[in-house]
Amino acid sequence: MVVESAINKTATRAIANAMYRHTFGIVVDGKFGAEGRELGSGIGVLWKSTYLILTADHVVDKTPFERLYFLLPDEALEFEDDDIASGSRTVKVRKRFALEKPEIIEDDDDLAAFILPTQAQETGRNHFYRLDEHHVAPSEAEQIGVLGYPADARIPVGANYMATLYLAFGQMGHPASSEFADSDSRISINYPTQLTVDPPGLSGSGLWLPTSGNEGLWKPTIQLVGLTTIHDQVAQKLVGYKVEKLIEFLSANDDRISKN
Repeated sequence: MVVESAINKTATRAIANAMYRHTFGIVVDGKFGAEGRELGSGIGVLWKSTYLILTADHVVDKTPFERLYFLLPDEALEFEDDDIASGSRTVKVRKRFALEKPEIIEDDDDLAAFILPTQAQETGRNHFYRLDEHHVAPSEAEQIGVLGYPADARIPVGANYMATLYLAFGQMGHPASSEFADSDSRISINYPTQLTVDPPGLSGSGLWLPTSGNEGLWKPTIQLVGLTTIHDQVAQKLVGYKVEKLIEFLSANDDRISKN
């Protein structure tokens, strides 16, 4: 039915907005060190009163700090074909943002975290997902969402470009031990081939499970279940670490995190 289709589209966009509030773009060097030519993704989390941006280490490890830039989330996404209008809105074009003297924590498992100052304003705090030790990835799920900044989705603007987001949902899976030595800490989602963009740039994006909230269709709740790190081109899957691995990484670095 047309009405059902419109409701499904609206629900999907509401979930996308929930993910977007915690999604950061990361602008990094391109080939041969060309400044600001490639993209990656990250997610904002609040861990034990410290604000962080989590990402995959390979996204940022080749770019000097002074050439790292971030694309900050806003309150809501703009969709080109919106047919349920919430009033006339001007599309905002936002410039990249540089952190002043960023501190980064890295490890050998392709994870990294930027330590941020305390967010004094509520609007800033809203962009950081509250993560604690009780988070657990489900054993199975029909729909896991991913939202990030693949380079393939950017739009040329003169000599520069405008970054746009890519949204997809896929069924959760578990990589085999023959594929990853640490397969128990991995999670995957089927990559929708009919919607495929070239995945580089999705690394560092969150893997999110829509959950049943108390505020209904218009304000859904989401649960962080993992972080994307790899695209398996053969199996057409996005692969990442389970949320338990993220917690392990942060817990192992609590001393450094708590000093800030």
